[in-house]
Formats: sequence, C-alpha cells, structure tokens
Amino acid sequence: MKLGVKIGPVGWREVLQATQSQYCEVWYRVDWADKFLPIFKYLSRHSIHFGLHFWAQLPGDFEPNLAWEADGIADHSQQVMLQTIDTAAKLGAAYVNIHPGALTLKKLYLDEERMELVNKQPVNEDRAWSSLDRRTRTLHEYAQNCHILFLIETLPQNDVQNWSEPAGRLHPLPTQNISPELILQLARAGRWVTNDIGHTAAAWVIGDLNQLWQNVYIISQQLAPQTKLIHLNTVHPPFNGTDSHGGVLPQDFAAGVFPNRHQILELLRLYKHRDDVWIIPEPPAPVMVQNYRAIQALLQEI
Repeated sequence: MKLGVKIGPVGWREVLQATQSQYCEVWYRVDWADKFLPIFKYLSRHSIHFGLHFWAQLPGDFEPNLAWEADGIADHSQQVMLQTIDTAAKLGAAYVNIHPGALTLKKLYLDEERMELVNKQPVNEDRAWSSLDRRTRTLHEYAQNCHILFLIETLPQNDVQNWSEPAGRLHPLPTQNISPELILQLARAGRWVTNDIGHTAAAWVIGDLNQLWQNVYIISQQLAPQTKLIHLNTVHPPFNGTDSHGGVLPQDFAAGVFPNRHQILELLRLYKHRDDVWIIPEPPAPVMVQNYRAIQALLQEI
C-alpha cells in the first residue's frame, strides 16, 4: 500500500517536509487553480506522486451531482470533471477522486464551509442510477485514455449544514447521498472506487454498532477488487449518518470512534498485499502528521 498525506493551499509544505511522504492527495478546488501552482511545482521538483480530490461549485452555487439530471446539473458536473481530468493529465497526477452526488439537490458554499439542501424531493433511484452509470462510464473511459484513474468515493448518508462547526453534526441534513450499494453496482460495472472509511461507516444509521461493523466490513470486502484509494478516517459519536473526519490517534479511539482500532486493522488487512492502493488520512490539518505516523505503525501490525 502507498501511504500519503492530504494537503491543501495552507500548511502543505510543512506537512510534506515533516513526513517526507512520497505520496499525497491535493484538495483541489477548480476555481482556485492558480493558488495550487506552487504546490504542483514543489511536488514535481521533489518527485512526489499525487492525486487530485475534485471540489467545485457549479453556476448558482450548486454542488456537482452526477445523479441529478434536472436543470443541467449532471451535464455540467460531468463537464467540469472532464476538465479536471485534463488538468490532472497535464500535471502528471495519478488520479482524480470525486463525490458522485446525491438523490437530492444541494448548494455548496466552499468559502463559508457550508451547504444547503435545495430540493428535499429525491430523484427516483433508477433514474439516478441511469445517469450515474452513463456519466461515470464516460468519465472512466476518458480518464483511462489520459492515463488517469477516475475514482468514485463512498459517501455518508447525510450531510451537515456547517461542517466547520462540530455542533453542526447534531442536526443532519437528509441529503440522501449516493449509497454504498449503488457505488458497488458501479464497481461491478468496472469503475474504480475510493473507500472513505468514515463515509462508509456513516452510510447507515444503525443503533447496533455490531451490525454497522458487519455492513462496513462486508461492503468494503465487496468493493476491494475495484478500490484504488482508502481515505482512512473514523467517525466520532453520534453515529447519525454524518462524518466527522476523525483520526486514528489514541485520543480518537479513547473517544469511542467507529471503526475502533481492531476494526481498522481488519479493514487494512483487506489490502495487505495490494501495491496499487493508496491510503490518505483526512483528519484536521493540525494532526495530519501525527495521523500519518500512526498509520505507519498500524501498517506494521497487519
């Protein structure tokens, strides 16, 4: 497995220098392209392998969504993702990772770190699948021709209105993000997948943590053949279908995160002999380096 770090426009140099990692994922905001030029120059100069995590706002501040065909949302989402694949190819990135969308329509305000549920009436799941299947096939094949992996990330069931505020998780937005079951269908159709462990853990709202663990492990097992990237995150209570970007430090496990330490090791063993799978933690930036080192230690145990 290829362990790396997550970096963005702030503090990236310190993280790369502290870890000396040869792999990283860049939180890539499409409308901030110029802000990332120093990062890409550094990565090239130091021969650091990287992928892009796609972020964008569509006109009208809509969140990209490959499942929502009304209002041209899916078409525009596909177009911007294709452009990002072009960018990735020019930069020499390994992959472009995307969130596939939801059964509902959302607005996204990246500067304010919040989102808004615009249309609570969900699109029919069959229609969502038809759009997802068709568009991800186009994106997958286009990326393949550009020698880029196009990765589809697992998502939590719900979102939060203000993700920078921990208390925001107490009031989930019922956004009905694309389920692991639909992503499994895409994987079985040949698409590549990112298993975000925290997102996958938040894809079901179940009071029984043993049952939740069974769900997470089984779907991870099923997705494993098509999985190219692991976002190694955990979820802090409450387990209400929202993500918290928890880490794998002793204080995280002491706080009762899910999956627990033993379960994280079990999940990592699914990829033990895979040299084509990246691992990227996504904790709060101040503890990125500590989490990177903690994962190094975990990998020694499997």
